[in-house]
Amino acid sequence: MKTGNRGQVLLVFLAALLGLLGIAALGIDIGYLYTVRHELQRSTDAGALAGASAFFTGDWDDLATRAVADARARDYASRDTVVVSTLNPASEVQVSFPSRDRVRVDATRTANLFFASIFLGPTKTVTAYSVAEASVVNRNVRGLKPWGIPYPWEDLDNDGFYDLGEPVHRDCPEGITDASLYFCQGTTVNVKIGVPSGSSQTSNDLPSTQQESGHFFCLDFDTSGAMGYRDSIRMESPFLVSAGESVPLEPGNMVGPTIQGVTDLIQGDPDSTWNSSTNLPDSPIFSSQGGSEAWMSSPRMVRIPIYDPEDALLNGKTEMVVATFAGFWIKGIDHHLGTITGRLVPMRAIGSGGPSVGPVSGPVLRSLRLVE
Repeated sequence: MKTGNRGQVLLVFLAALLGLLGIAALGIDIGYLYTVRHELQRSTDAGALAGASAFFTGDWDDLATRAVADARARDYASRDTVVVSTLNPASEVQVSFPSRDRVRVDATRTANLFFASIFLGPTKTVTAYSVAEASVVNRNVRGLKPWGIPYPWEDLDNDGFYDLGEPVHRDCPEGITDASLYFCQGTTVNVKIGVPSGSSQTSNDLPSTQQESGHFFCLDFDTSGAMGYRDSIRMESPFLVSAGESVPLEPGNMVGPTIQGVTDLIQGDPDSTWNSSTNLPDSPIFSSQGGSEAWMSSPRMVRIPIYDPEDALLNGKTEMVVATFAGFWIKGIDHHLGTITGRLVPMRAIGSGGPSVGPVSGPVLRSLRLVE
């Protein structure tokens, strides 16, 4: 009886040991599969965000922009190592566009199992996906400069003012030959005018001319007169602005404070120039902060509200209604008149990096976010 008992205990012990080893083996491989999925998720997150950045400067409905988004998503999703190698962008990464301004990236990787192959098979396919959106930012935007300019319009009667019925250009149509009257990348505009329309010193050949007498594009960001206006040019204003809201106008043309504030911005990056080959600014002084896109860090990059001239100004020309926001590189300032000229830049000056090719839509401030 004793010998038989010993044999039974040994069999139970061996069975328990095999069970424990099986559970341990299964646990090791399941942990390994979770690691693979985590690495896949990291890759799909990067790919989705990179792909959605295409919609900073292009329209979601445009096939050329989607091609840019697809290429960028596959590129970024396949940069990081998953297990021991990067993903194959053609066979292991899939890109789709589930809804407006969204990009979905799916990734798969077949992982070899170690101890649990007897239960799960020699390999296991792991999947992950991410969805990113280039969402419109139009509420509580801060860091704006105290200027507000209108969408460009065609001055059909050449009177220097907007008249009801004159065509307003709110976007940049693909393939236009003359972008001077549109908010297209690189278009030179009057960001702030310094003299009344009709003056011999007025520049009426640029978009964003004076809509009406007494309106010089200055905004009151709840500061104290000329000094507060100047400081809101020099520094990042905490004043919150939302699309659809009315913002008070600053009376007068503010020539002195404008010159003082903008001069400080230009002196912060005095060697910045416009590169005609890339249609973007060059900013050598900030080369260590962004490589080829160092211009984004330049103090000469500004964000300002845009209004629709059809909505005009409210309350006896004391307020403007914000339609959207746009980014500009300050080209220069007339130190006598106080007129600022700038060039429109793509929205990656305001958010994350965007594509370098593809059609340009109207000015709109966007941010990237993962939604799934």
